[in-house]
Amino acid sequence: MDSPPLYTVLIVDDDPVTRLLMKQSLQDPNLTIIEAQNGEQAIDLFAEHLPDITLLDVSMPGMDGFTCCRKLRSLPKGQQSAIVMVTIHDKVDEIEKAFEAGATDFITKPFKWPLFSHRIHYILNANNTLRELSQSRSKLAKAQAIAHLVYWEWDFKQNRIDCSGDLYRLLGIENTSQGVSFKHIIRHIFPEDRALFKQVLRRAINQKHSYDIEYRVQSESGQLFYLHERTEIIEDYDGWKIIGTLQDITLLKQSEQEIAYFTYYDTLTDLPNRRLFLEQLETAIARARHKQQSLTLMFIDLDHFKHINDKFGHLVGDVLLCEAAARIKDCLRDADLIAVSKDKDDRVARFAGDEFTVMLTNIDNVDVLANIAQRIVAKFEKSFDIKGYNVFSTVSIGIALFPEDGDNVQSLMQHADVAMNHAKELGRNNYQFFSTEMNDYLYERLQIEQDLRQALERNEFLLFYQPQIEVETNKIIGFEALLRWLHPTKGLLGPLTFIDVAESTGLIITIGEWVLNQACLQTHKWQQRFGGQWRVSVNLSAMQFNQQLLLEQVGHCLNASRLPASSLELEITETAMLTDVMETIPLLNALKEMGVGLAIDDFGTGYSSLSYLKNFPINTLKIDKTFVDEIVGNPKDAAIARTIVQLADNLGLRTIAEGVESVEQVNMLTTMGCKELQGYYYSKPLPASEIERLLVNAHGMQNH
Repeated sequence: MDSPPLYTVLIVDDDPVTRLLMKQSLQDPNLTIIEAQNGEQAIDLFAEHLPDITLLDVSMPGMDGFTCCRKLRSLPKGQQSAIVMVTIHDKVDEIEKAFEAGATDFITKPFKWPLFSHRIHYILNANNTLRELSQSRSKLAKAQAIAHLVYWEWDFKQNRIDCSGDLYRLLGIENTSQGVSFKHIIRHIFPEDRALFKQVLRRAINQKHSYDIEYRVQSESGQLFYLHERTEIIEDYDGWKIIGTLQDITLLKQSEQEIAYFTYYDTLTDLPNRRLFLEQLETAIARARHKQQSLTLMFIDLDHFKHINDKFGHLVGDVLLCEAAARIKDCLRDADLIAVSKDKDDRVARFAGDEFTVMLTNIDNVDVLANIAQRIVAKFEKSFDIKGYNVFSTVSIGIALFPEDGDNVQSLMQHADVAMNHAKELGRNNYQFFSTEMNDYLYERLQIEQDLRQALERNEFLLFYQPQIEVETNKIIGFEALLRWLHPTKGLLGPLTFIDVAESTGLIITIGEWVLNQACLQTHKWQQRFGGQWRVSVNLSAMQFNQQLLLEQVGHCLNASRLPASSLELEITETAMLTDVMETIPLLNALKEMGVGLAIDDFGTGYSSLSYLKNFPINTLKIDKTFVDEIVGNPKDAAIARTIVQLADNLGLRTIAEGVESVEQVNMLTTMGCKELQGYYYSKPLPASEIERLLVNAHGMQNH
């Protein structure tokens, strides 16, 4: 047997670790691997070694991958080598830019290492096949002119076709001295191609017109071949004849089909990719517009897919994507869908990453659409058993209708995406139809996000302070710092209008640090001016509490403001503290050792697990306003408030009741033993300047 061919591989990447990992993955005695760390070095090595394949990183200092690719293609024999672009992006425009630069294919980072070597070997073999096929075609053309290979001749007067032995071998029929008949040839031509063949042959006979066509034939064993046939019409002393040559182009057609597959299909799930889907959607919209039919687009996103990838690894993630694709297809009846291809199920697409799309045609009943979406949601509520792991991944589905929600590809895609994001906002594991109100709502959120990013730079935030009162002395003992936003066009905004956007975008980290710093500075100023030792309570969001730099930020704010640590109390919700108990306990202990007070905000509205009160170094329980509101008229709320006070007293903790608005509430809470109160009965939240007036009056310093 012939030994396998030796290939040369050129790896071009500025990252030595990436080059090393590629080299280790491609270890093969039949591969010679050379490395370049930039585009200039790659050009020199390419000219010297003429590699069979070049793995070319897109993003490199100096000459980028696209420029380098074009230069490599311009070198001698540069068109014969396979060039694979390596990129971290899978965007359509990046991929098209790679192909425009002359790339053979592309691979996205991070690599799937078990598949990486197979992919490279496949491209090497495919490129070698194309190169050999090109050489074979050239040789065959010469052979046809010299030796009349796969040659045939048909005399119009006879019903017999004389041909060379290659045609018999190709069709798998017996070579006889009588030749083959026209009917025999027709019988082997693929049924869908017979009409074309008869048409051109009839024209050749009647009009003495040569032809050049491609068609398929089936051998006696059933094997399918693609043939390229060229003919000439000649006249000699015997009369008119047709002579022709046949070329087997099966390998070329297979290569073209493989190239088309990689261009239009996702190799992992075998679904249409983004490019094919967008073309299909364009065609489907045009058809629906012409026939005045409806069209529905579903945008499906796997919930928490990134978390699954990070926890279980990319191999599990890849299997999950394949099984997700199968579940979506299994949920859809044939009658629901647009049939695009006879050969493949092109009706569900993998749009990108963990996003899938489905097109439904001519369904005017919203209940039917809702039922289809619900089938998909329900299908994903069952876990996936992947490589021994029990993996859960629900779906969020957005639904947009043509022409109501959009009459072109862009608007329909955008509105389906908006609906899908709305489904995620509502807790995931559900579907949502697009609506104008939803679009307006999300547009408003986007506007708030854009304004929020500039609010800190423009000093638009300010703090209000609500006094906290000691019942026994009826004096102010502290303040809760409350964030306000002085919006340039909307005026003064409370946190309910923007805090969820700040949380979802991560801006809460920066904003929270500003709040902490300003509250410490202001409280220290009041202590210095008035001589009181008031504390200030600052709310921490779940995202702030769970970020690693919290301890450092608190220490920095205390040092910068010179506020005693005992004058700062951090308010944390039960939910935030119980997110990761193993990390929460050391953090709380570190804050406690620093001297900072710790309060559980809205106690009783979260998990309310008593075990953490034993393990967490908490100072204060805050009785939530929802219990205080009905404390006078609702015995159950009164019982809950009394229980919280008694529990805190037994554990040696302070209690403070929020939202106190009447003297009856004050009396009941005081009777229960709650020693600190806060609410509109004493004072609404006030800006710092008005708090100072309260302190001046309280300390008899009107003339200070």
